[in-house]
Amino acid sequence: MDEVQQIFAPGGAIEAFVAAKRAGKCRFMGFTGHHDPEVHLAMLKNYEQYDTILMPLNPADPAYLSFEKIVLPVAVERGMGIQGMKSTANAGLLGQIRLKDLLTDVLSLPVHCLALGCTTIGQIEDDVRIAQQFKPMSPQQMAQVRESAARLAGPRLENWKGDVNKQASAPRHRDGAVV
Repeated sequence: MDEVQQIFAPGGAIEAFVAAKRAGKCRFMGFTGHHDPEVHLAMLKNYEQYDTILMPLNPADPAYLSFEKIVLPVAVERGMGIQGMKSTANAGLLGQIRLKDLLTDVLSLPVHCLALGCTTIGQIEDDVRIAQQFKPMSPQQMAQVRESAARLAGPRLENWKGDVNKQASAPRHRDGAVV
C-alpha cells in the first residue's frame, strides 16, 4: 500500500503516465501486481481510467487472497482489458491437475488473454493445441477443477501472494517453500 500512496501522491508516477497518455505517447495504461488483491483494488479506487489489468488467476486463487473474487468483478464492470497470468501457479498445480484444465479454467473467466510460461517448443505446441480446441468450461466443470486446486491453496502454492516482507523472513524448507 506504500507504493500505491507514492504513485498517487503529488508528483507521483500516475501524473507522468496520465501526461504521457494525453500527449499520445501511449494509447493504453494499466497495471499489474502479484502480492495482494487489496492493493489492486486500491489502485482501481484511486484511478478509474485504466485500460488494462494483469493479475494472477488460477483454480486455487479463489481459496486464498483471491484476485478473482476481489479484483476481477471491478475490472469487468469497468470494461477493462483483462489479462491473466500464473494459470498453473508456477507449475505448482500441474502435479494434480491437467494443463488443459488449468488453462481452460482461467480462459473460461471473463479475461481477454492469458500470459503463458514455457521453456520448450513442446510446451508451446501444447499451449497452441489447447487454445485451438478451447471450449469454455461449464460451472460444474470449473467447480471440480477448483475443488482439486483448493486442497493445495495457500501461501505454499501461491508464494507470491501476501506480505512479501513476512515471507522473506519466514522459515523455509530446502525447496524454498514457506513453512
